[in-house]
Amino acid sequence: MANEDKIRRKSHARIDYNVRPSYEPNPTPDPEIDRDLWIETVSSEFVSPSKANKEYYKVILETLWPKGHGIPGPVVSKEDIREAISKYRGKTYQDPFRRMRELQGEEGFLGIIKVGNDYQLVDLTVSEKREPRQHLNEDSWQEILRKYDGVCAACGRTPDEDGFQQDHKIPRLRGGGDDIDNWQPLCDACNNMKSTACRDCKEDCNLCCWAFPEKYKPIMIPGPLIERLRAYAKRIGGSPDQIVTDLITEELDSHQ
Repeated sequence: MANEDKIRRKSHARIDYNVRPSYEPNPTPDPEIDRDLWIETVSSEFVSPSKANKEYYKVILETLWPKGHGIPGPVVSKEDIREAISKYRGKTYQDPFRRMRELQGEEGFLGIIKVGNDYQLVDLTVSEKREPRQHLNEDSWQEILRKYDGVCAACGRTPDEDGFQQDHKIPRLRGGGDDIDNWQPLCDACNNMKSTACRDCKEDCNLCCWAFPEKYKPIMIPGPLIERLRAYAKRIGGSPDQIVTDLITEELDSHQ
């Protein structure tokens, strides 16, 4: 019974996925936890409507927790995960990273942490499931790509071989819906940075530069100009931020 409790334990605890794994991999299995039974049990509870995705989730868990290994598991690279799924399906799999995010999100595997291109299963915590993420149909997605001229909404990059992520501008956890106006294309790098910025954020999503980069994307100022600005602010005992605000306000007001 104790073993079954360990296998099925749930938690509302939060783990920061973007903290560098500081857990030493444990090469010695816990004799009280049946690794194969845990994987079979949690695999039977996946909420994804896709049979293929459920199979890929299981492959990922088996990769993060190899036979004969304990928890914390080994640190596994994104290429190792891609290779495991590709080997399972018999051909190269292009987007294992979306499956990883679904495991950490909708499927509730809080014990999977991420840093850079590496992942690690550090404990067996599984939180309450969320409603499976919806994906746009091809026609709607093409409409979104045309709206953003085929580039990342945040940084303006063209897509790499894995394409763009279908991103909810306002996250579902913050009340965002699946209507077409709440979607945007993001590259993997911007999608990851947005996920980090959104975690535990209490600011108004409608004023967020990640949700609405077309309105609130930060304006880039050349480094040498920033250096001059800081030197000037120091000389007059002012705030660089306030100086910029005052200069911009004065300039814009003069043209009204």
